[in-house]
Amino acid sequence: MHNAILKFMLIASLAALLVTGCKPGPDSQTTPGPSARPPAPEAKAETPPAPEPAARKALAEGSGSWSAPAPAAPRKPPAALRANFEKNPAARDADKTLLDIAKHELARGELESAAQSLERLQEKFPLSPLYPESVFYRGLALQASGRHDEAWISLRSSLSRETSPERRALLEASLGAVYEMRGEPYPALLSYARALRSDREIFGKKMLIERIEALAGEIESHKLRSAVGRFAGTLVDPYLQAALAGRKGQEKPGQPAPKDASPQSEADKAGAPPPVIGRVGIMLPLSGAAGAAGGRVYEGIQLALRHSLAKYPNLRIQLAIRDTKSTAHSGGDAAEVAAELIEKEKALALIGPLLTQAAEDAARVANRLKTPMLTPFAVRMRMNPDSTWVFRNSITNRLQAQGLAAYAVQHLGVRRFAVLYPAERDGIELTDAFTRAVENMGGEVVKIVSFPDKATDFRAQMLALGGMDDRQLNRRRRSLGLGRSDPYRLPLNFEALFVPVRHEEAVLIAPQVLFYNMRAVRLLGGSGWNNPRLLEHGERYVEGAVFVDGFFPGSAEPVVARFVREFRENFKKTPDIFSALGYDAAQIIFAALAGGARTREDVRRHLAALRGFEGVMGLTDMGPDNDAQRQLFVLSVQEKKIRHLQMVTPPRRFESALPGTSWREGALLPLALNPATQ
Repeated sequence: MHNAILKFMLIASLAALLVTGCKPGPDSQTTPGPSARPPAPEAKAETPPAPEPAARKALAEGSGSWSAPAPAAPRKPPAALRANFEKNPAARDADKTLLDIAKHELARGELESAAQSLERLQEKFPLSPLYPESVFYRGLALQASGRHDEAWISLRSSLSRETSPERRALLEASLGAVYEMRGEPYPALLSYARALRSDREIFGKKMLIERIEALAGEIESHKLRSAVGRFAGTLVDPYLQAALAGRKGQEKPGQPAPKDASPQSEADKAGAPPPVIGRVGIMLPLSGAAGAAGGRVYEGIQLALRHSLAKYPNLRIQLAIRDTKSTAHSGGDAAEVAAELIEKEKALALIGPLLTQAAEDAARVANRLKTPMLTPFAVRMRMNPDSTWVFRNSITNRLQAQGLAAYAVQHLGVRRFAVLYPAERDGIELTDAFTRAVENMGGEVVKIVSFPDKATDFRAQMLALGGMDDRQLNRRRRSLGLGRSDPYRLPLNFEALFVPVRHEEAVLIAPQVLFYNMRAVRLLGGSGWNNPRLLEHGERYVEGAVFVDGFFPGSAEPVVARFVREFRENFKKTPDIFSALGYDAAQIIFAALAGGARTREDVRRHLAALRGFEGVMGLTDMGPDNDAQRQLFVLSVQEKKIRHLQMVTPPRRFESALPGTSWREGALLPLALNPATQ
């Protein structure tokens, strides 16, 4: 009996060893989906990457640059899928059929065809639950096929809502390849590093590490030090540290220090990072009619300073604060203040002014004295391409109109629009930019109706849009031989009505849309709609309305929630868009100093090359005209509350579609500012 038990235990042990020894390793997988593998824990050191599994091939094999893995081909053959779609293009699962066709094409390396199939899915089924999936695969396909500008739009759009670490890694890696092909090595390195931080076993890991090592040898020393700080303790840390050590080893005794290096201090000799000292000039209206708005901007700057000092322990920033005493119609002391901050205070950079006239006065000084200036508002200032030292971080009419149009067409599925606008500058600019954006996306603006500024009666405009009051509608019903109980809806040739006004006009217009029996029409607006009084006075008539803005304190986005929480703790009130504008502008400047900028030219280059800055107002790039290109908050009235739906990225390709327009001249002012101070 005893021998039988021993024999049984021996057999069981051998079986367990066989099972353990035959367990497949990570390289034996067939083609898993992007989110099939859980992320591995971070480590401070990493062994050389293992070879890629042979079963997984790249979308663009042998292209010389990284591309995502091809998805597994669906079981149903492509010929059968195409036959099904051609036979019934309106079938319930037609969107899935198009996606499966695209996956077959991706698996075979037919990238252009795949991109066309995915674009077709987006055009025909904008409300499909597979729409985000199509944006994800289209971005990867466009990048792999070399269409980098188009790929940037899809990749950034997909990244803004993707939650899977594995998929975020693929998107970041593709963005890195896009930036690299554009000749932007630093954003490329950051994107590649974020990809490896999201998924340590990402497809093409070896190539990504090779690209990081190569790019680390190209970028400036202060940017390399910044990257080391950002990714300390992650997979790429050893490679960045090695590049930095090699850079230091090349600096032989007796050689002149590079431009971005500072003299060696006692902290350097002791092995600690040297302190980064920078003086930043703050120019804001802190008195007079605009003093309240300037104060809120300054509160945002104060919180940004607190966060930056906590994030970068070796950062030492000195703020020189000046009151511009400016108003909407006077630049005040802005020019004198700018000169004083540059020449006497030796500021490396300027934040402000706030209002347009003051910003234009200060901009002339900053450009002449070659000092970078970042205004957090100045919505009516013309951005002069020759003023290479002047930057703006705000929201413009163009951004609002393009972002709203993109959301309405791509996410709401609207194709036919009408516009009801006030005959004044902002109304005209928003209408022009919105119409162009809709038409560029294949939509149509079928009616454009204006009303005089400060109008309160909109009867003529409602009739021009095709509305009817009850008496007119009953007459129409009788002429059609319909009884009172017979269903009838007024035929309209548009699905959504864009009304670029403030909330004061919106609450007057919304009830009249229903009064004139224009039902099932979606109301759309710009940042002027985002005000609690819209709910108070608009009541049920604004329910379902959709509008965009540059900031929303009720957002659940982690970076926004943290900002709002800590702002309330420090200032005992809720931040508004001015607070957010000040915070983001300051964070951008402080990050330049923390990254090693020592001169005004260093800061200017940092601003001009800004890509993927994640602030409380969304992701931000600096455009070619030194005007910020940023995401917008899509907001909607739902159940008597203004709610944040998602972020939207205005398509970049529309910028060239607006020649001759005056979008640079301004945008709807955020409602917290008294109109008299614009």
